[in-house]
Amino acid sequence: MRTFLNWEILKRIEESPKEYIVQRNVDLLSAFLFGYEDIILELKDKKELEEKYIKMPSIEDYTIKKYNAHHIGTRNITSIISFISENELDFYKNYLSLLKEYEVKYSIEETISYILRQDKKRLKKNPNYEEISSYSEESLPEKMPSLNELFSHMRKRFPMYFGNYNLAPFRAFLDGYFLCKKDYQIALTPFEQKVKSFTKSIVCGSLEIENEFTTWDRKYRYDRDWKSWGDIDTVKEKDILESFWKDMDAYIESA
Repeated sequence: MRTFLNWEILKRIEESPKEYIVQRNVDLLSAFLFGYEDIILELKDKKELEEKYIKMPSIEDYTIKKYNAHHIGTRNITSIISFISENELDFYKNYLSLLKEYEVKYSIEETISYILRQDKKRLKKNPNYEEISSYSEESLPEKMPSLNELFSHMRKRFPMYFGNYNLAPFRAFLDGYFLCKKDYQIALTPFEQKVKSFTKSIVCGSLEIENEFTTWDRKYRYDRDWKSWGDIDTVKEKDILESFWKDMDAYIESA
């Protein structure tokens, strides 16, 4: 079945990557999109679109067939693109090119758009419920989870969400989440305000340098490691993440 990409936000990121994900990196892009569209938004007319374009291949199927990569097992298709890329930047460019190529090859007549997720119970209380929705109850979007609930799950299985214990994808996730709330004019909860305030309060005690790349995750990590980004020892990475959770808890409790 066809993959429906959110080109409204993808084009914004492509035109100004520093503004949105800071570093041109596929993992950061994925984490940002996870925060922006997967938590708060729902594909508009999802059921109708899926039924109409069910015979078109997904981006995964298309990529596997394109590169004859039928033996990659459970690996993500990004592993294919990284395999043929020179470095992280080349990987990022090649990945965006793949998405564009797929969109052109399997173009559709509709303009893809996203709407806010709606609580099933709240939606069913609408007096026009039968008119506005022809879906079965099971196909309705689930209730939007709170950030506090998400954090509870992320603490237990951080790599399941971000691939490793690196703070950078988590920062990108929060950037996407908060931008989505801003774009759709959704007020931050008191908890979210405290989380955002905490990340803004982070300073680097070792370096007093500010530029477009000195994000809060780099500042936090540089005080605890030899470098501010890139791969490091997994044990050290986990220690830094655990330290971050403790510091955030203390800040929220005292705020």
